[in-house]
Amino acid sequence: MKTAIPTDLKLVNKEAIDKILTHLSENGTTNDLRPLLDLMVHTPHKDVLTSCVKFWADIKIKAAKQLIITAITDKKYASIQKEMVSVCWQSSIDFSENVNVFVDLLISSDFETAFEAFTVIENLTGKIEEDVIKKEQQKLKDAIPSAHEHLKGMLHEAIHLLENQNRQIITEV
Repeated sequence: MKTAIPTDLKLVNKEAIDKILTHLSENGTTNDLRPLLDLMVHTPHKDVLTSCVKFWADIKIKAAKQLIITAITDKKYASIQKEMVSVCWQSSIDFSENVNVFVDLLISSDFETAFEAFTVIENLTGKIEEDVIKKEQQKLKDAIPSAHEHLKGMLHEAIHLLENQNRQIITEV
């Protein structure tokens, strides 16, 4: 079975991408994943994008984390940023060490992407260094006065989530 992502995106339908994704999940490596991001950016088919997002959310390989973060932060993938942020809270991969990325998105993104970033912050499970927490809380506090009204509540709540982040981990251990 041919598993490479076709270059003619008109040929990529849900059935074709589902076969490719099944093969990637069984036999793929992280090196095989970057073309999938390019497909997501350029596909005209919403159902193909949905299948790809589900695939990314199901990835359990920690090595894929850096590629996911790249997809979120690289302007080349701006059109799928919201979807890739949603992958982070759906995934079993821990993104705690990337909390700064999600705080920045919460502060500076459109409402939908900011909401996805907030959800990631809400679902972080790993220990975050205290100095990182303080720095990110300060960024959030500094952003509140100039934030859109619909984001202010999330910014305040994110400050509290970060404050309680490591306490929650200690009580669960």
